[in-house]
Amino acid sequence: MLDGILDLIKDQALGAITNNADVPDDKKSAAVETTTNAIVDGFKNNLSLDNVSSLLGLSGDDSALTNNQTVNSIQTSVISSLSEKVGLSKEVAGSIAAAVVPALLQLLSKKSGDTNDSFSFDSLLQSFTGSSQKGGGILSTLGKLFGR
Repeated sequence: MLDGILDLIKDQALGAITNNADVPDDKKSAAVETTTNAIVDGFKNNLSLDNVSSLLGLSGDDSALTNNQTVNSIQTSVISSLSEKVGLSKEVAGSIAAAVVPALLQLLSKKSGDTNDSFSFDSLLQSFTGSSQKGGGILSTLGKLFGR
């Protein structure tokens, strides 16, 4: 589960960053890692059990995603991290955040609702919140991976 979520985050970040001509080639790898870390931190700092289910329920509604406080907080975290750590302009960082965060939520929602995918809604919630899972779930594990 952890690897699957990390792969989804990195894939979304990689696509948005690789296809962005405003991100210098020598900063693309750092931008992918920074975006991934910022999204994980955003989930860690903003999500509760209720938040996860409500966010995944918004994934089909672009205006609801745009106006959601948690989505905005995660995007702001991505923008700040990319600007401060990678040196990207706020505009470029904002375009990356606006592409990655909603797309990631749509993918997570789609995967959690797919009965043929082992990526279930329950396991997704457990991974994000750490409930009913040894080791504290994805957020605890990612925090340990990234030294937090």
